[in-house]
Amino acid sequence: MVDANDVLIINDNDVVVVDTNGAPAITREVLAELKKLTNKPVRYVINTHWHDDHIRGNDVYREAFPGVEFIAHAAMRDYMPGQGEINRRNFLEGAPRFLEDLKRAVANGKSLTGSDITPEERASHQSDIRLVELVLSEGSKAPAILPTISITERLTLHRGKRIIDIRYLGSGHTAGDLVIHLPNEGILITGDLVVWPVPLVGNPQSRIGDWASTIEKLLALRPTIIVPGHGPVMRDDSYLILLAELFTSVKKQAAAAAARGETLEEARKSINLEEFRKRFSGDSKIRKLLFQAYVAGPAVEAAYREVTGKH
Repeated sequence: MVDANDVLIINDNDVVVVDTNGAPAITREVLAELKKLTNKPVRYVINTHWHDDHIRGNDVYREAFPGVEFIAHAAMRDYMPGQGEINRRNFLEGAPRFLEDLKRAVANGKSLTGSDITPEERASHQSDIRLVELVLSEGSKAPAILPTISITERLTLHRGKRIIDIRYLGSGHTAGDLVIHLPNEGILITGDLVVWPVPLVGNPQSRIGDWASTIEKLLALRPTIIVPGHGPVMRDDSYLILLAELFTSVKKQAAAAAARGETLEEARKSINLEEFRKRFSGDSKIRKLLFQAYVAGPAVEAAYREVTGKH
């Protein structure tokens, strides 16, 4: 687990922030760094989607800049008070148990799969422990802030000579994924439509059938710098192409399984993602675990549900 990437766009007279974090303490650190760069006020905060690790620091900017506006997809206003609160409560109830599992694994020298822990797994689990503890102590208290400006397709901000193009190009990670394009700089901020080292897929929130075509629209913008929702800045489009290939394959294989009349359990066995597991994970044990947890399981389930209407 890693927290969301924040992007600080410093303009002639103000600042536009893209995404916050899973706990206010982290966003306060980001704001402190921003103040080292500029004393210009934050005018807008754009949330690429509604997941906690991208929104729970919003209140930090509201406190620091009372006139700040929050921009998000219109679906966020519908999701957060209802299903969003249910999902959040479920996370907060389940996280302490997961935290104990992580601590036990590290203490016993075992991975979450029960094998001897590798240095990579130990470092990963220890990082997860620190982040989960912070989120539970701080993020659970952070209020949910609904967008003050909601969009369904496109909103363009003109800040001097800079163009900040906020667009909904299609669903994928959620039904309300926004991307932010700075055409003059060749920068594309993708939210969790793009996550490295493996994509984050949820069932039922993710839209597998649309994800590849949405990625194709990102590629059509021809960015030279890509800022994913999580992971390092990218300076070519090879990873986006890999994502599109993965989701195209899952969609096609799920449709073929449904056409054969397979149940979900049968489809799980017949849909073969081994090639992609190798390409995303390599020899890394922790990435293989992530691929299974965040791709192979939920992506197959979500794709099967989409093509059959069955769970």
